[in-house]
Amino acid sequence: MNKVFYFGPFTLDAAQHRLYRRGLAVRITSRTLRLLHVLVSNPAVTLRFEDLVAMAWEDRENRSEVTEATLRQHVLMLRHALDESATNRYIATDYGRGYRFVGEVTERPSPLVDSLVEQFCAAGAEFRDAASPAALTASLNLYERALNIDDSSAPALAGAALTRVLVADFLYRRPKEQLEIAKGLAEAALAADPNSVEALCALCKVRLDYNWDFAAAEVLAQRALAIDPHHRIAAFMYAWILVLTGRSTESLAFVDALPGDVGGTNIMQTCCGIAALFSGKYANAMERLGAASKRWPDYWFARTFLGLSLLLAGGEREALHHFDAVRVAAYDPLVDRQMNARFFAEGYALYARFRIGENEEAAAALQRLTRLSEAQFVPSTCFALAELGRGDVQAALRHIEASRENRECWYTHLGVDPIVKDLHLDPGALYRAA
Repeated sequence: MNKVFYFGPFTLDAAQHRLYRRGLAVRITSRTLRLLHVLVSNPAVTLRFEDLVAMAWEDRENRSEVTEATLRQHVLMLRHALDESATNRYIATDYGRGYRFVGEVTERPSPLVDSLVEQFCAAGAEFRDAASPAALTASLNLYERALNIDDSSAPALAGAALTRVLVADFLYRRPKEQLEIAKGLAEAALAADPNSVEALCALCKVRLDYNWDFAAAEVLAQRALAIDPHHRIAAFMYAWILVLTGRSTESLAFVDALPGDVGGTNIMQTCCGIAALFSGKYANAMERLGAASKRWPDYWFARTFLGLSLLLAGGEREALHHFDAVRVAAYDPLVDRQMNARFFAEGYALYARFRIGENEEAAAALQRLTRLSEAQFVPSTCFALAELGRGDVQAALRHIEASRENRECWYTHLGVDPIVKDLHLDPGALYRAA
């Protein structure tokens, strides 16, 4: 079995031993699946009982036990799996001779199947834009259904890759695994379509957070922007890379020069505030991030970094108020283009509590996170910031190393994060590939 066949709403992936109907797996026995493969490999040809048994029953020792009644039973199961009806037939019975596959079989998706792939990709992109954990899970499922129909579809490959890196970035699932999967998907998408902006953005994020190759990431972001200057993720990635490489002024100028429908978005305005924050301009950062938080009250990404600006400027109590608001927020999946920053807020809140002497509250929150980590992935970021807050540098460094191993996005920020600058970490050593 080495081909993919398409007929009606079905996709038979012979190499993977899978049958899909509109992108959803069909339950079918391995023997019945082999029988289907034999039939679709010989469309419109009547195959005799002996031929079908010889090709579908590869284990010779069992062939002698196969009767015509056995074959009829498998054909019946196959017809049930294909949901045949009087007006929708795939298998014809030539009485006294054998069976014949009468459906139209192609080795490329039909217009109907192509339309389904397009619909799944469009829905996947819509869910991905919502950016909530549930929406990203739904997005992945939709792209998976598209790929089950056509695993060479560049839009489906690219869309799945970009969704994976967003899952990794927001730390809903183990980021290292998500980035590894995204890399393969993005490379396959670019092999099919070198101008896929979504694939370029996904691979850019992989180069940034998995390989810590900022130069390669910058080239990919520039390529994406050259193809689509209005692509918001490509614009953010380029501005973000400029910030991470110490070019905050250049980043601000880039955002100011963007078209209004891109530069005026919540993520780009927040990026400007973070650029000021990471360059040590705390007053300017508070002004920019405060304006973003006021304009988009539920945009937790901006509010978290507003809290960090206040913390570094000496407003610990006010900073903690913002961290707690994000940390305990009931997530609203209807908030437009929301970014979940709750794990960042957890870590910075722990840091702040230990610093202002709320040790009991901080210890209780840390214990809760430790228990949570036994049931699900909790980024080491949280624990590293907690240990930095209570002054245990060696423990913090151990968690930072775990953050490196996990490929958490926070690790990529260590060269500019104001809180960890006191550790005097060497960026060159930080980002040297493991």
